[in-house]
Amino acid sequence: MIIPVKPWRYEVRGTRYLSLVTRNFFIILLSLGCANKPFSVGDGGTLVVVADELDRPVLRKAIEAKFGRIISTPQPEPLFNIVWVDGKTLTDRTRNPLFLMAASLTGQGPTTDLLSRMLTPDVREGVEAGEYSIFTRCDPWARRQLLLLLVGRTRQELGRRMDGWVDTLYQRALDFEYERIVGELVKPTKHRRYERKLNDGSGFSLRLQIDYIESQGNDSLGFVRFIRHHPERWIMVAWGELDSTSHLAPGFIYNHRKSLGEAFLDPVMTYDDRWEWEETTLNGFPVILVRGLWATIGPIGGGPFFSYCLAIPEENRYYIIDGAVLAPGEAKMVYLWQLEAIVHTFERTSPKAKRQ
Repeated sequence: MIIPVKPWRYEVRGTRYLSLVTRNFFIILLSLGCANKPFSVGDGGTLVVVADELDRPVLRKAIEAKFGRIISTPQPEPLFNIVWVDGKTLTDRTRNPLFLMAASLTGQGPTTDLLSRMLTPDVREGVEAGEYSIFTRCDPWARRQLLLLLVGRTRQELGRRMDGWVDTLYQRALDFEYERIVGELVKPTKHRRYERKLNDGSGFSLRLQIDYIESQGNDSLGFVRFIRHHPERWIMVAWGELDSTSHLAPGFIYNHRKSLGEAFLDPVMTYDDRWEWEETTLNGFPVILVRGLWATIGPIGGGPFFSYCLAIPEENRYYIIDGAVLAPGEAKMVYLWQLEAIVHTFERTSPKAKRQ
């Protein structure tokens, strides 16, 4: 079926920013129908990779290292559950939310065949000239859906482009998943906006589901904590004065989170040999992300936590936005995705910080 759509977005080789294709064209897509598309269905963190068998060896390492990296919850769980299909078996997955399609112009297989029907002659010429390599398309088969497309002229170039662009694809996938999950969880009639003013006039806000309740606030230690039951999930925001660059160090973030846990009404510990960190962004701000494991001081149990640290030098302040899960016997990543999506609604209310 030929479907008239808005232009694909493409990424020009050598840049880091997405631009719009200026030429309108038609695209051939597998479709459930042109009108009244259903909503996509799926929990956070499932990535459907559409690639032919012969192309997968040059793609798999980069994709699995970035999207499939293991998170200790404490059982090992992948950040993204990766499902491999091709242009033919894709028809069984068109209700999934997130897709990454990779194909070369000269390959052989159903994915390359699908690609050849998707690109109009002028866009194909741009790919052959090396001008275009990445395309994105929203809602191709269902609403709240994203298709990322990486194209190479040959299989070898496809592999090199995946190695070079996997970070960009990963960040785009994360942004989409957080936005999609928030749209499902924080519906207008089922959420509230929590705002807190600090003593210097600055402050922050979060969008929370209405069944999150404030379980503890401690102004002297500078934190507020929320809980949602069945299973237990916590969101915490902590703040403090940024009196040295040590507050930007992963070790400070972990140790400060550890000391706050000891001050909870239900004190918890953290495992000093089971944490890691990375540099990332939170709503455009550069942050340090720490992941680790916590446990109750007693026989109840424990689980994973994460802490984003945002430093605001011009205000001499830092924030730690934290999530934790207690779900014995269950997979934890589905709840971590929900918590991280809500954490990405964090906003400083005043004044505005400089974005990256």
